[in-house]
Amino acid sequence: RSHLRLVVNNVEKRAPRPADGGEDFIALEELVAQRDMLRDDFYRGMDPWHVKAYAAIERFLGLKQWPYGLDPHHGRLLVLPALVVSPEVAEFGVSPQDELLLSVTEDVTKKGLCLSAEMILPFYSEDDAVMEDALLYSPMFPYGTLFLEENRQDGFLDLVYRLAFPLYPPTPTTKLLDKMFAVASFELVETMRSLADYPDA
Repeated sequence: RSHLRLVVNNVEKRAPRPADGGEDFIALEELVAQRDMLRDDFYRGMDPWHVKAYAAIERFLGLKQWPYGLDPHHGRLLVLPALVVSPEVAEFGVSPQDELLLSVTEDVTKKGLCLSAEMILPFYSEDDAVMEDALLYSPMFPYGTLFLEENRQDGFLDLVYRLAFPLYPPTPTTKLLDKMFAVASFELVETMRSLADYPDA
């Protein structure tokens, strides 16, 4: 998953502990403000099917009037505040700095594209065993999934939510995007509710 990285340092949730050789964080506000300037870099060298898919997502986000940024430096990511997708998660500690990352990649069959939404959840412990137990304690979903991944910045484990939809045809429709964000919103709320009840949260 080299195309997905943590692109913001939410110091309210986790103090910055950059590891040797760690990458610089890019604030969400900066990505949003520089979106038009970054667009050429974002789309440069991209194949036509990916261009169509990302352009359709941009149009959808524009119609929704959701703030979003383009990040060409950490993989081709569309970055938006998780709270615009699922406002209900605010009651569980999700802040405006917490991001949902969107990416379009080749699917596992290599015959089409896949649209993914991913969020690093605002829950962590320096004890890996606590994080592993939290993953086991979290709910199972029919669409999305939760997994653990080491954060390159500080070496701690991140609890990550990921939702992936195959794109057939390769350009996502408004109906599919509405469905995807509705699923993500529901599953994020259920995940946060579960983690709020976790004994060591």
